[in-house]
Amino acid sequence: MHRLVVAALGVATVLSGCMVREARIALAPGLAESAERIELTGMGGGRSGDFQLGQGSGTFTRSAERLGVFDPLLVRHRGGGAFRLRESTDGIELAGRCSYREGIVNAGPVSVTPGRLVFHCDFARGGRRIDASFRIADPKSALGMLHGRDERTGMLVYEGREIAVRSIHRDIAGGLPTSTALGYSFSADGREIGAVDLNGLNKTLYVPRSGPDREAVIVASVALSTFWDPAIVQQD
Repeated sequence: MHRLVVAALGVATVLSGCMVREARIALAPGLAESAERIELTGMGGGRSGDFQLGQGSGTFTRSAERLGVFDPLLVRHRGGGAFRLRESTDGIELAGRCSYREGIVNAGPVSVTPGRLVFHCDFARGGRRIDASFRIADPKSALGMLHGRDERTGMLVYEGREIAVRSIHRDIAGGLPTSTALGYSFSADGREIGAVDLNGLNKTLYVPRSGPDREAVIVASVALSTFWDPAIVQQD
């Protein structure tokens, strides 16, 4: 049986006898005020279960595998996740199914990633597939590192709307960027419209308060919350 060790988890702060988790990702100026903040709880580190998203609820599953060929010379990671979410606002069920793959070659002290990580998802509403696609990927460079971080970029195309996605590597304290993603931002029409903070057992979504992009940011954020990133998950 695989043992999962999840690194770089956020630490809850005890205030007035309650566990309060502050958002740690650095947000675009004004986003915290303009967007609605929604807490996602219940996913923790499990492979499946129930979760709460604000006043809504859902179920999730996820997996991660490490396949070694002449291990540790050639290592392949693959996995995925799925969720069903029923928001309290209209009662319509939203669902997503995602998968990822990555290949790494280890040559002594040097690691090269010829098969860069690609994570992609499809979504459904009320049991019917949505005209949408979601894809993020590691940098095209095999070595990948840029200014101390592996910045991922991608695109969410949701019923005709294009929303750019970018990994976030800085927290609100400033300092040097982290090598792994703390969260992701969503941008449309040249401005940031949302974000998801993944730094902890509980997640925090920042979503548009209304409009066509609200649902898109929600489903993509929940999909990313189910993602067991091979960069921070080790299996043995």
